[in-house]
Amino acid sequence: HGSCVAAQQFRCAQIAGMYIIVHPDHLEELIAYYEKHGHFQELISLLDSGLANERAHIGMYTELSILYAKHSPQKLMDFIKMNISKLNIPCTLR
Repeated sequence: HGSCVAAQQFRCAQIAGMYIIVHPDHLEELIAYYEKHGHFQELISLLDSGLANERAHIGMYTELSILYAKHSPQKLMDFIKMNISKLNIPCTLR
């Protein structure tokens, strides 16, 4: 996955990332990698796509809300309204 991101092959990275983001233990590390390399919109796209997965978890919703707050604030309120029951609000507010 990291090799795909480093090579800016984001379609490949998204396919591999879909298997990673469903594991809460690895989600923060994946987010840190994307943010370190400045690929914020690609990360938002990956998490947004991952929400359709039946294995989506509260951490994915919460992290996506944090990313919207940092990088796409115009989308944040709509996302919160649509997913309020799936968010960890105290983490979103940090």
